[in-house]
Amino acid sequence: MLKYFFFLFALISFMPEKLPAQQQPAAPGEDAYRWLEDVSGEKALTWARARNAETMKELAETTDFLRLRADLLKILDSRERIPYVAKRGEFFYNFWRDEKNPRGLWRRTTLEEYRKADPKWELLLDLDALAKEEKENWVWGGAHGLKAGGYRHYLISLSRGGADAEVVREFDLQTRTFVKDGFNLPEAKGGASWINKDAVFVATNFGPGTMTDSGYPRQVKLWKRGTPLAEAKLVYEGKQTDLSP
Repeated sequence: MLKYFFFLFALISFMPEKLPAQQQPAAPGEDAYRWLEDVSGEKALTWARARNAETMKELAETTDFLRLRADLLKILDSRERIPYVAKRGEFFYNFWRDEKNPRGLWRRTTLEEYRKADPKWELLLDLDALAKEEKENWVWGGAHGLKAGGYRHYLISLSRGGADAEVVREFDLQTRTFVKDGFNLPEAKGGASWINKDAVFVATNFGPGTMTDSGYPRQVKLWKRGTPLAEAKLVYEGKQTDLSP
């Protein structure tokens, strides 16, 4: 999360003279800083990296910062933290991060075990191992379980580096694997939610004209198992000027 703080700090402390020379001057009536809105563009990223380097040198190398960082990591990595859970069926689910598992472990336990001082957890998904295997900077976005069938099927959201855009993958708890031909969405802002085992509501980038001016899906469709996403049926549509449907 520190990198996002530094990026924000850089934007707040932005001065016009730090614009790349090739970006000046802007035409009359144009926004001279509009190019910064391309958050994944190389020019904007290069500028942000340079500002981050300045910020790191100014703040992150001080004794006070290093002491505060160490204190915060000690708190965040402490095993004395309460492992907050969500009850799904007979199990209690938790997503846990610490110094050994910085990306996190998705796990579950029983009520009997959870009441113990040191519960035994059943590992469902190791996000650090998945990121290493797929060579991706995966960040956990949550898991939406289907009650029918005893919460065997989940829609898991993952983002690259914590971005707003996420991929959604169907996960089978019985096999502990992602369902190859299941409800799997490519990277985009939006998401999916269960209707039943063979159908979901989905909001994503369906192509030109399907996103709002704010960059979010403006359509919600019903997607049936075993059919291409392109054949999902429209059930709701917002306006182009809406934030999201």
